[in-house]
Amino acid sequence: MELKHSRIKSKSFLFPFFLLCVLLVTEAPFVFGLFQTVQEKITDRLFLQKTGSGKIVVIAIDDASIADIGQWPWPRTAFATILDQLISDPLNKPVSVGIDVSFSEPSRVGSDDDVRLSEALERARAAGVSVVLPIDLASNTNRVLSEPFPLFKERTQQGFINIPLDGDGVARYSDWSRSGTMTESFSHALAPVAAPNPFRIDYRGTNGFSVIPFLDVAIGQIPSRIFKDKIVLIGATAPNLHDDVATPFNKMAGVFVNANAINTLLAGKFFTSLDRAIAFVLIGLIAAFVSLIVRRIKKLIPLLFSLVAVLVAIVVATSVAFGFYLLLPIFYFFLAFVLSLIASLAFHYITESKEKEFIRKSFQYYLTPHVIDEILKHPEKLSLGGESRHMTILFSDIRGFTTISESLTPEELTHLLNEYLTAMTDIIMEHGGVVDKYIGDAIMAFWGAPLDDANQESEACMSSVLMMQKLAELNKTWKTPLAIGIGMNSGNVVVGNMGSHKRFNYTVMGDEVNLASRLESLTKYYRVSVLVSESTYRAIGSESGFYFRELDLVVVKGKKEPTKLFELLVEKPSATDDQALVYFQAGRALYKKGQWDSAIAKFKKAIALNNDGPSQLFIERCEKFRVHPPQNWNGVYVFENK
Repeated sequence: MELKHSRIKSKSFLFPFFLLCVLLVTEAPFVFGLFQTVQEKITDRLFLQKTGSGKIVVIAIDDASIADIGQWPWPRTAFATILDQLISDPLNKPVSVGIDVSFSEPSRVGSDDDVRLSEALERARAAGVSVVLPIDLASNTNRVLSEPFPLFKERTQQGFINIPLDGDGVARYSDWSRSGTMTESFSHALAPVAAPNPFRIDYRGTNGFSVIPFLDVAIGQIPSRIFKDKIVLIGATAPNLHDDVATPFNKMAGVFVNANAINTLLAGKFFTSLDRAIAFVLIGLIAAFVSLIVRRIKKLIPLLFSLVAVLVAIVVATSVAFGFYLLLPIFYFFLAFVLSLIASLAFHYITESKEKEFIRKSFQYYLTPHVIDEILKHPEKLSLGGESRHMTILFSDIRGFTTISESLTPEELTHLLNEYLTAMTDIIMEHGGVVDKYIGDAIMAFWGAPLDDANQESEACMSSVLMMQKLAELNKTWKTPLAIGIGMNSGNVVVGNMGSHKRFNYTVMGDEVNLASRLESLTKYYRVSVLVSESTYRAIGSESGFYFRELDLVVVKGKKEPTKLFELLVEKPSATDDQALVYFQAGRALYKKGQWDSAIAKFKKAIALNNDGPSQLFIERCEKFRVHPPQNWNGVYVFENK
């Protein structure tokens, strides 16, 4: 019993330290901000192509427009024409217009071109339409690198066009203000609402906005109602103009980045990251939970199902939280899952390997290899503590061993005994039995533990028959032949490791064990080779292929209830043997009735046929009872001695 407890204590003692190491390893990347880019890339995958707010219209400077209007950059009269078209209908004019084109230098076609645009800007302002132009800031100092030409600046609002890029070059966030400058961002100038700084852009892709070619607006093909109360963005979408930015939806024209940023501001819903303390705890819980799953669940399919359930729970929780604009550190959840899984499997492999080696060493001398392999595959079937089981116990002993040992030298005796014990042990183990111990020349074995055995009684009986047959073969080669007796019994016993903390043995204990030992001793009394208890006989049944005869109804020393004893015949009875058995049973029937003389006559007929040993015993018993008749005779013989 101490064996099991010591192994469990050892694993239980190591597991908290192992779990602590796992927590440290899984928490460290999050604490130190490692793999943050990977976390962002996984979060990018949560964005879906969705429609925008419907309040933004993009006028695209596309390839078709460039082909018709001419080489880029265009004359500024083209933009003046667009502005006039947008305010041509006072009832359907936009709220504001953002022109994502740099006008920091005088027009290359002359000052009249600048004047035309300036006048259009003034007309838009007079119509109540705010026009926003871009400013470019230095990334490190926020110094103004370029701003609208003075002629345009006084008639418009300005906003910096710079989009901050993460370490992997992807634009995920937008500033609406920057320290050291009074200028707000381009998107915030168009949608001046309260927002975190910076805020994460809630990307909707490029298909979530109304996109109209620049040329179609310029020639008046677009109804003015399309622009009513909208924010209009004018910007380059033509690939050759190279105004694109890396986003969660791959590369996207800068005007669409601004459109997504403005849409985020208009929606008023901003992403927030999970509190770091809560995230820290969740990462630790995931790591601990996975470790416990691997430790507790031993079967592969339930283990895989549980692990997949954890992964699904992480993904679902992250997706649901994302829908509520809460960002969970999903990568660090996955990292905690993977690292704890790998570490737990390694810990499990190392500890289980040691335990399997321990089991193999502990049982290799009294279990067959296939039984050990079964235990290693299914260790849950092995209980090393004391437990009650239904088992079959066998005892065998050499008759007259003391006399035999006196006639042999120590070397001869050792050789004879080793050859005998090896042969008998091999038979027992080949039939699923466990050799409990050798008691001098005696063998104690059992079936039904450490693995359950539904055929334990049959296997024990078969072992007994084969042991007797093998002994007959060996006796032909030995100078000193041996005779043995075997007793078997089946019943509930306690099995487990018994002994002290330092020395113990996997064995069985209980009254049923004592009865099996008693039956082995009675084989000499009944002059038979194998005695079987009633419980073993009934478990096998009469159609088992074995040959039994009922010998007696007795009460053994230490028992109160009578039990039937059966002889297991080693060889199939011949016709003569069958006739002798008939006489024996007839004699027993008369013996039970107390008709001693008639019983003796039947027993003598059995002896005449095959010198039947039990018949000789019953004759002696009948002669004794004839002289000293037992009181209240009911056919049950009571043993006064062991």
